[in-house]
Amino acid sequence: MIRDITHTFASLEATDYLTRYRDVERFSACCRACDRYGRMWGCPPFEEDPVVQLAGCRSVRLVGTTVGLTDEVRHRPTAPAEQFDLSYRILREVRRTLDVQLLDAERRRPGSRAFFAGSCSLCHPERCARADGLPCRMPDRARPSLEAWGFDLVHTASELLGLTMCWSDNLVLPPYFTCISALFTPDEPDPSPLW
Repeated sequence: MIRDITHTFASLEATDYLTRYRDVERFSACCRACDRYGRMWGCPPFEEDPVVQLAGCRSVRLVGTTVGLTDEVRHRPTAPAEQFDLSYRILREVRRTLDVQLLDAERRRPGSRAFFAGSCSLCHPERCARADGLPCRMPDRARPSLEAWGFDLVHTASELLGLTMCWSDNLVLPPYFTCISALFTPDEPDPSPLW
């Protein structure tokens, strides 16, 4: 199914990234249109401006993960539900490793904050404790995505990582998926690989 996986890294000042690549108003509208809005702890709305949690972070280390797909898997779906399910399974498999690597990088750098590529996948969306008014069951492992906090991933990918994001065309999956994750850290910007 997966042809190859590559990682691209970039780093810049946290304030620069927050100023130039965050548009809460625009991306909150996208989130409000989603059925997960307000039902998952990794999704908005948030009780306070999430940026408060980044106090002390001087830089952001960006990770662009490109997941190349085989031609066979790209043309496999025959219905929209099948396409969604296959995409979800592929990305969930990639994130099993990617999320662990990000949490490990976060642990190695005290004061850092990891952001996963996409929605929280620890609980099934219908089983997130937020829907029942309860706290997160796995706060030590759950992290939000950049888009949940209003960051523009298309521009992040193209301008900072040199990657072009692409999407499915009807039922044909794209040649690759692009996952954007990050680690905000109290360190100076450092473009070297996180792993």
